[in-house]
Amino acid sequence: MNETKLDGIILRDLIKCGYENLKLNSDIVNKLNVFPVPDGDTGTNMTDTLLGGYNATKNEEDSSIGVIASKCANGMLYNARGNSGVILSQLCYGMSKVLENYKEVSLEELIKALEMGIKQAYNSVENPTEGTMLTVARESVGYMRSTITAETSFENFICNLLSATNKSVQETPDKLAVLKESGVVDSGGAGLYYIVEGINKYIHGQSIDVKDDKKPESKNEIDYSKFNEDSVLEFGYCSEVLVQLQNSKTDIKNFDVEKTRNFLKSIGDSIVLVKTGSVLKIHVHTFTPYKLLEYCQNYGEFLKIKIENMTLQHNENIVENFFTPVNPEKKERKKYGIVAVASGDGLIQTFKDIGADIVIGGGQTNNPSTKDFIDAFEKINADTIFVFPNNSNIILTAIQAKNAYKYSDIVVCESKNIGQGYAAISMINLEDDDKDNILQGINEEMKNVVAGSITRSIRSTNINNLDIHEDDYIGIIDKNLVVTEKVRIRAIFSLIEKMHPEDKYYATIIYGKELSDEEKNLINIFIKEKYPDLEMYEIEGGQEVYNIHIILN
Repeated sequence: MNETKLDGIILRDLIKCGYENLKLNSDIVNKLNVFPVPDGDTGTNMTDTLLGGYNATKNEEDSSIGVIASKCANGMLYNARGNSGVILSQLCYGMSKVLENYKEVSLEELIKALEMGIKQAYNSVENPTEGTMLTVARESVGYMRSTITAETSFENFICNLLSATNKSVQETPDKLAVLKESGVVDSGGAGLYYIVEGINKYIHGQSIDVKDDKKPESKNEIDYSKFNEDSVLEFGYCSEVLVQLQNSKTDIKNFDVEKTRNFLKSIGDSIVLVKTGSVLKIHVHTFTPYKLLEYCQNYGEFLKIKIENMTLQHNENIVENFFTPVNPEKKERKKYGIVAVASGDGLIQTFKDIGADIVIGGGQTNNPSTKDFIDAFEKINADTIFVFPNNSNIILTAIQAKNAYKYSDIVVCESKNIGQGYAAISMINLEDDDKDNILQGINEEMKNVVAGSITRSIRSTNINNLDIHEDDYIGIIDKNLVVTEKVRIRAIFSLIEKMHPEDKYYATIIYGKELSDEEKNLINIFIKEKYPDLEMYEIEGGQEVYNIHIILN
């Protein structure tokens, strides 16, 4: 690559190669966990986020860098997962704001875009911590700013950027004590390194051998004979469209979403409507899909159309679309709604039973995206929606979804673990008309909870003066690693004791998928004999990563 200017076509190739190299090394990044627990997902989150950006650009015919950068940023914002994914998406979004009016850019202009991206990424985090991917991005670009000259080529720029990124990553333990104690570098910073490495490989003509490890999804064949010349259309058409709004047809910035929503209500039900940038995503069940197509073309042109006979869908029980509500029923607007995140069939059902309208499947190793939250908000259709991420690595994604969604008052309750979310939703009072009173009650419940979990160590290390060996069972209270044992039941007993149940009234025990009936019985006996005044509730959670969650309040 010897170009002196960077255009959209080249940028798209760089995004693709950065993604491919990150995917190739995502397992390495996932294992760079501060705690040696098998829930590392930074590499996966960054890979999925970047893939969302590339997919948004790959069919774009406009070669200007501004268009490609904007498409990539929107795709990443919508598909961002985990704290690292959100920060990466904000980095790209900040860059796109500088690049949006350019057809091609010089190195100087690219540096300005990177600097704006870093500023945007820092602003997206309430309390930025040094020694993280934010530091790596800032230091690397800062070094390039200080060394770039009029003679610097793109090839030398990227090569030097790779060296600067590597140096900053290796120094992260010196800036963040918990990394040094755990013997790892920052995982998000490592993810940035692999992205830049992929770009460097592209510039030097090196191929990246990425194997697609996703198995093809099995699809049911539709039996079209189920609807013949004598059939009656009972269920209408499941109609889904992606519409690119056009400046020549409408004022995109001031586009009236509520007017469109009212139109959709006039032709059907089971409505989902989201405006992301200049793109409308619409789902509606209607007997007259042509009216939807005619209406949308007044304002833009279609990126995707899918219309299916729901009589056939009903007969075949097919669920295969890109934007279908979980509950295909028309819902009236209500005052309050609740969204929670959980993994494990039993735990998901438990959160529904205690009041969550929608439980997004996810958590450790499977963080939901911004889109997952936005879809949930749209389905609930409430004036105020309380969101419980139940994982510290999902909070930033929930906040990004809140900022993107303008049709409800989204309140992100920053529950950092399953225990906090469970306790808060169990006691929430939605009869109160004052939202602030409800939030105060939620925060009080979360503050009074003690949450502990048991899982298995994936490596040997020393944390909090505990000598931990690979495959040991380790116990965590909130964010503190406090127990290590060779035998799982002993680890569970030790964890319970360190949680001081004698100071609490209720114990909720959530059993994971691997726990045996014998172990469950021993836990029951241990608590009843040692803490007879403690009221105990047992739940078959079915979660995979953590053998047990213990909630005391």
